[in-house]
Amino acid sequence: MHYNITEQETVINVYSNITKYVTESGYDDIINVAFFINKYYLWVILVIGFPGNMATIVTITRARSFGSFTLYVILLAFVDNLAILVKTVVYQLNQNQVNIAVAGCRILYFLGNFLATFANWILVLMAVERLVAVRYPLKIKKYLNSKTSSFAVFLVGAVIAGAYSPILWVFSFNEKYRLCEFSRKTSVFKLLLIVYWTNISLFAFIPFLVLAMCNLLIVLVIRKSFRIRHSMGETYSQTSNKQTNYYVSVQRQIMLMLFTSTLVFVVFLFPLCAFHVANASWQVTPLTRAYAAKYLMNQLAYLLCDSTHAVNFYVYFLSARKFRCHFLQMMTCSVASSREMSLLNGYWKRSIQT
Repeated sequence: MHYNITEQETVINVYSNITKYVTESGYDDIINVAFFINKYYLWVILVIGFPGNMATIVTITRARSFGSFTLYVILLAFVDNLAILVKTVVYQLNQNQVNIAVAGCRILYFLGNFLATFANWILVLMAVERLVAVRYPLKIKKYLNSKTSSFAVFLVGAVIAGAYSPILWVFSFNEKYRLCEFSRKTSVFKLLLIVYWTNISLFAFIPFLVLAMCNLLIVLVIRKSFRIRHSMGETYSQTSNKQTNYYVSVQRQIMLMLFTSTLVFVVFLFPLCAFHVANASWQVTPLTRAYAAKYLMNQLAYLLCDSTHAVNFYVYFLSARKFRCHFLQMMTCSVASSREMSLLNGYWKRSIQT
């Protein structure tokens, strides 16, 4: 599973199965660093990500214009916050050895995995829609709208929920250590392997590949469009006006917001994908430096992966000038002129159509 809130259980089991153990030199230093990261990184993500996602929701909502693009941005921020909260709550329950019983383990782990994966696929939907918009600009009003986007979100959410439904019966509660763990019954072992690879594929591998491909195709389409415009530069300059130039600027802002957020996602998710690919053949002996190093790499990969739920607001703020201006205007409580408000609202309204 990609849920990284009980990774210490693996180490606990190693110690509990050995009555007298001797660790390799350097093992304790490395494993203690890994334990430190595991214990505190979710709190850092919560402190940074929760207010940032709330700021995104408020900033977009205050524009008072809703459509496909704004729907995705608001929903992504909302789901990211839920994912962070559920992961932090479950981690604290396990750390404090709270008896949440089998039902509690199954429900919370299902929600945690579902929300984290759903957030990734919302970003995938944004990238696919933007690719269609830049590839077929004359058809976006017909095919890309709030109704279509809502249906796509519902369909993807239903598929993910169905794929993760086996979690509701493969998890159990360890009464001895008061931790959630996979069921140890032999009858569910094959199902557990299927759930594991389905989980990793839906959460990491497929979104990583789709987003990387979408970004590449978007760049190629934009370059081709730019060359055509450049070759028609003289004619375009004669027919263009302020309205046209403004909407070109709008499209550039939307593209920057999406491209930077998906690029950050791909970069942050790559270590986890690489770790799981290597993990299949990366065999280590318990209580050795290699074992501790592998565990530390695992924690670092999850730290970066879970950080994707916290960074989108800061990416939007740094990459999109209009989003930044709107947020700063909201924070300073300044009153813009009617022309400025019209332009800002026009930015979000235009995003509905594209």
